[in-house]
Amino acid sequence: MRCLFVLLIAIGFMGCSDKPTDLSGNTPIKINDFNKVFKPAELPISISDTSFKHLVDSIIIGQKALAQFVPDSVIDKFIDPDNKKKPVIHPLLRIEQDAEYYLLFDIKYPKKQDILAIVFDKKNKYLDAKLITEFNDENKNSAKYEKSLNINREPSFLVEEHNISNQGAATYEKKGWAYSDGNFRLIYFDSNKKPENTVIINPIDTILTSKNVYSGDYKSGIKNLVSLRDNGAPNKYQFFIHFEKNEGACTGELKGILQFKNNIATYSEKGDACIVHFAINGNNVTIKEDGNCGNHRGMTCYFNNSFDKVRKPKKKK
Repeated sequence: MRCLFVLLIAIGFMGCSDKPTDLSGNTPIKINDFNKVFKPAELPISISDTSFKHLVDSIIIGQKALAQFVPDSVIDKFIDPDNKKKPVIHPLLRIEQDAEYYLLFDIKYPKKQDILAIVFDKKNKYLDAKLITEFNDENKNSAKYEKSLNINREPSFLVEEHNISNQGAATYEKKGWAYSDGNFRLIYFDSNKKPENTVIINPIDTILTSKNVYSGDYKSGIKNLVSLRDNGAPNKYQFFIHFEKNEGACTGELKGILQFKNNIATYSEKGDACIVHFAINGNNVTIKEDGNCGNHRGMTCYFNNSFDKVRKPKKKK
């Protein structure tokens, strides 16, 4: 009878240990339990819009669960950037390396799915995150469009996109990303696409005032802009940068907060290897990249330029 009692206790403990991890985020989660819901990847692997659905797990991860292990900026930037769409998060794959490991997520929206890679060191410390690619539902099963993600053993992430227009013109674009020295870097780019003649959308143009000393727009040509707007204090500004170089073949964009000391300010954000220095002299602002801003620009161009302040048109009397 005593043996039977001991056996029942042991079975009870086993049952408790097999309890599924609560991934809603409403309770604390151990990161090792969190990592177990990701399937180990057997590299190399190729993922297309048609094969993608076979890799995605039915398990759902709550935003509050993911937020226990990554900075809030990751959620804001990659999961819910406009605070309106509420995507469904699924675990995709886990890639183990000697010094770090990668968790790949499927971020599912109503009409598209994103692949997000997040890197941790072996002590489970967050290192960096990168939206690797997206698969749009409108392109599925199209005879004129093909997109794939190839992950090799390093790992590096190569996204290949091929398209045939209605006029029969074939275009392609290949981008390769890899994590190195603290952040994801663009390591390969090749394309035969012609740059689009698009209008620059300034996201801070109408939502903030321009009463501070340095507030306004600074330009260098038609497609190169630094925009500064008030942000609550006389020396605090929100900024937006957009530039295009090499006839539009290489572009960059960056948005953030600046705290000026005299005429000098520096953009630096936790979890982002990008650092940009700002210096304003008269009606001119000069920006200079420091660190690595590869997540915000093309591989062959940098945040280095000078911009002249645009004079506001005089009000008609």
